Parts: sequence; C-alpha cells; structure tokens
Amino acid sequence: MITMPDGTAQQMKRELVVILEMAKLLEKPLDAPRTIQGILRLLSQLYGLNCGRVSLPVAATNTMEVRYSYGLSPEDLKAGRFTLNINQGVTGYVMRTGSIGLVPDVNKEPLFIYRVAELSNHTGGRMTFIAVPILESGRPIGVLSVQREGLHERPFDGDISLMRIAASMVGQVLRIHQFVVDQTAHLVKENQHLRHSIAIEAMLKQSLAHGILGTSPALMDAVRATIQVARSDAPVMLLGESGTGKEKFARMTHQQSDRREKPFICINCAAIPADLLESELFGHAKGAFTGASQNKQGKIVQADGGTLFLDEIGDMPLALQAKLLRVLQEKKVDPVGSDSAISVDFRVITATHVNLQESVNQGRFRLDLFYRLHVVPVQLPPLRERQEDIRQLALHFLNELNHHYERNWSLEANAFEVLERFDWPGNIRQLQNVLERTALTSDQDSLSGAKIKHSLSSESAINLPQHASGEKPGISGTAETTAYQPSGPGQRPYGRSYNWVNQDEAAQIRATLVDTNNNQSEAARRLNLSLRQLRYRVSKLGIDLN
Repeated sequence: MITMPDGTAQQMKRELVVILEMAKLLEKPLDAPRTIQGILRLLSQLYGLNCGRVSLPVAATNTMEVRYSYGLSPEDLKAGRFTLNINQGVTGYVMRTGSIGLVPDVNKEPLFIYRVAELSNHTGGRMTFIAVPILESGRPIGVLSVQREGLHERPFDGDISLMRIAASMVGQVLRIHQFVVDQTAHLVKENQHLRHSIAIEAMLKQSLAHGILGTSPALMDAVRATIQVARSDAPVMLLGESGTGKEKFARMTHQQSDRREKPFICINCAAIPADLLESELFGHAKGAFTGASQNKQGKIVQADGGTLFLDEIGDMPLALQAKLLRVLQEKKVDPVGSDSAISVDFRVITATHVNLQESVNQGRFRLDLFYRLHVVPVQLPPLRERQEDIRQLALHFLNELNHHYERNWSLEANAFEVLERFDWPGNIRQLQNVLERTALTSDQDSLSGAKIKHSLSSESAINLPQHASGEKPGISGTAETTAYQPSGPGQRPYGRSYNWVNQDEAAQIRATLVDTNNNQSEAARRLNLSLRQLRYRVSKLGIDLN
C-alpha cells in the first residue's frame, strides 16, 4: 500500500472536490455564461486560483478579449483594460502556440503585461500568473488564465493539471454553446425563408385572384406595398405608365380592406368632359341645369362606406380639385344645385401616369390636394422591368384567345425570344393586342417569332415615348417622376424595338460596368435595366467586358 504525505493527500482531495463540483455544473441545463463563471468561481474559492478569465480571439481585430471572468473589476472589463493584441504577452503566446504559460513572479517576467493583471487587492507579495490553452481538435480556441498569490509552498503541477481539466470543461461548454447558436441561427434563417416563401405565396394567390399575373421582384414589391396598406384608410396613389394595371391594383386594395363588402366605385377623370365631370362626381339636384330632369346621385355618394377610385386624377380641372379637397376634409358632398350637404365615408384611391409634382410646379394641380392624396404612393412597374413575367402573361392571354375563338394557337420558342426582347411601351395592353393580332392574322396555329415581328412592324408609325425630362426609358430616372409623351423625329419606332438599341447608351453602360468592376447584376440595377436587357445591349453595342 502506497502512502502519501498528509499535505499531498490533502491537496489531491481539494483537487478532486473542485473537479466534482465543476462536473456538477455541467449536469445543469446549458447556460454558457453561468456555467463558465461557476467554474472560475470554484477555482477561486476552493483552490485559491483567483481572477479567472476566459479570453477568446476577435478575428476582425487580431486581439483577444475577456469573454467570461470571475473576480475582475467590472469597470476595467468595460474599459477594455484586459483586451490585448494576440501577438503580445503570455496570453497571446499561449493562444499562438498552444503551450502552457507560467509566470512564477510577474515582477520578474518582461513578457508579462501588467495591465492584464488584477492588482487592486494585491497585498504586495509575489504573484503568479498561469495560462492554459482551451483546445478543440488540438487547436487553441481560447485561453484560461488565473492569478495565484502566496501559497508558494505547493508545486505548480497540481495547479496546471487542475486548470487543464477546467479548460477542457470550458471548451466543451463553448463548443456546445456555439453549436446551439449556429443551429438557432440556421433555424431562424430557415424560418425567415419559410415565412418569406409563405408571404410570397400568399401575395401570389391574392394577386392572381385579381388578375395580376407575374412573379418578378418589381411586381411583388408593388403587390407587397399594396397589401401592407390595404387594411388602413390611408389614401393610396398608384403611379405608373398606362397599361400597367392600375385599376386591378385599386380593386385588390379594396378587396383586401375592411370595406370589401361595400361598393367599389371607379371613375376615369380623363374620359369624361370637364363640364360633365362635376355632375358625375358630386351628383346634382333636379333643375340644377338644363337637362337635369331629376336628382342624380354622384360617384362619391355611391362610394359611401366603400372605396372611390379616381383614375387619371392628374386630368381633373382645378375647380373640381378644390371641391374634391373640401369633400376629403369635411367628409361631406354638395350636389350641384343643392343647398344641403350629404355626409359620406369613403376611402380614396387615385392613379396617374403623369408627374403630379411637375403639374403642381406648373400650377395645374393643387399642392394641398396633392398632399391629401399622395399619402401612400405605390409604383407599378412597366412591362420592360418585368421581362421574366412576359412568358406567363403571353401564355395567359393566348389561352384566353383560344377559349374565346375556340382555337388551339401556340407560341414557338423564337416567338418568346422576340416578346422578351421588346420594350413594350404600351405595356400589358400592347402585349395583349399584339398577341391577338398575330393569332387572328395567322393561317397556322403555331405562332412564330417572325409573325410576332410582323405584328410589331404594323406599329412602326408610332414613335417610342420618352421621359418628359428627356431621359430614355430604362436607363435612368424613376417611374414615379415619369410623364410619357410622343417623342420627336428620329426616335426608334415600336416595330423595330426588338432589335434596336440606342448608340448613345454605350458610353453610360461602359462607365457603369467600370464602376462596378463588370458586375453585370449591379450595373443593371444602377441603369434601371433587367439583367437580360443589359446583356442584350452589351451584345448589340459590342461592349468588351474584359
């Protein structure tokens, strides 16, 4: 039987007690900060290894910082006094080499950095600093370090052995904690992706229910913005070119709102003569003017409890703008020729293809009415910004034609290529008309790209619209500030649009590609083009990407 000195046996007993107590901490539910701090507390209280700290590397700054500690000054920790460069000091040495760091007397060790020691309670005697690596697969991932004052009658072997066991436990806690963090982040990301997919699917169902076809990001942004504000009573202004589906979006907004069971009343301010628009909107009393043989209820009163959609609001005469503003402010309408006002409760949705801000600057639209209506602007993208939707739209319209005419028309692959390369200044209406023209004038059920081109050539007398500011569509500017007007001589015709690009675009495209280091996706975004449009222009203009 081997006997040991009483001192050695007592020390081993203390070590065993510390190890058992640390093991108990690992049996509890995972709480990395509390568990590691508990290990450091046991080393201090049961074994005299004080001011324990776990230092972990900060890769971005090539430094190490104390992540967990016991017995260190919170003020010093907050001030970063225990943060050091990974290439300096004993802690940095242990982290770099994976070796044990032992400084029997910090006063005699030039490698030791005094600012990483806790000296506030130091009695002035000799202080020892011990640091051991926290390993993962033999590679240091952090450093466990402590201070020991006095007690120099015992050897350091026991301290180092105990600390290596503690470091192993800390490493296990860190690995499990990181695994949980990574898995949680992964699950959160998957959950966000799933929620996004569900939201997109829900938006697609809602948009399809209202005849809005497509899945392009530009269209989904407009659908999302519309649905987000649908349940409020805030005025919505739909901005976009003619033929982008503004009335469909207005109806979807109404159907998604709490007013869905009430009327949806639509009036096109540009389609009714100015002298009749007032009566249509506000109604009139019997005898108010010649031909007013009976009372007439106006569109505003008809929309009571529901939604009033004012299409092409930019064409409303100034005199009626003032009267509409009063209705919006007072929630009362005065029919023409009537002395009594009628209380109304309705939500207003407006639409315009012109730049209302410019109209305000030119005195053609009231500023106060603009701010009343321009509460939630929603930009509807033109078809040239939705090229990935053209195939779906074309098949949908062709299917409708087949049902209507009891035919079996189909599109050849090269027909899709022509359709997707065209800029569609007339937007969805133009696409629908071109397909119907092509189908009805074809003597075969298969519609080729050449037949599509022939249908487009019949519109060659029409000049491509351009921005009122003189900017070319799809190159710069935003659709919200766009007003389309016929362009001057020399502009490209619709019929040649599918194989025509403006040579003036080359310099801007080259400059943007240089600025983005030939990142075509980023360049297309800056130029307000789809990636397909950019690549087509690069090819036609002979732009070198090397």
